[in-house]
Amino acid sequence: MIVCSCRAVSDRELRMAAEAGRSLREIVQVTGASTDCGCCADTVERIVTDARPCRSTPCTGCPNAGLAA
Repeated sequence: MIVCSCRAVSDRELRMAAEAGRSLREIVQVTGASTDCGCCADTVERIVTDARPCRSTPCTGCPNAGLAA
C-alpha cells in the first residue's frame, strides 16, 4: 500500500528499511516520505517504529515486552 503518495513510498519499503536497522531520520532522507505535504508523517513514523526490532531489554510498559529478542 502506498503510504506517501507525494513520493510513492509504500509501507513495504518503510518496513524493509526499518528492519534493516535504519533510523526514522535515515528512512525519511532516503525515501523522501513525509517531506512534501506531511500528511503521512504520523503513519510513516508508526510503521517504522512498529517494524523496528525490540531491544534485548524492552522499554518500561512495552506491549512487545514478551517478544524481545
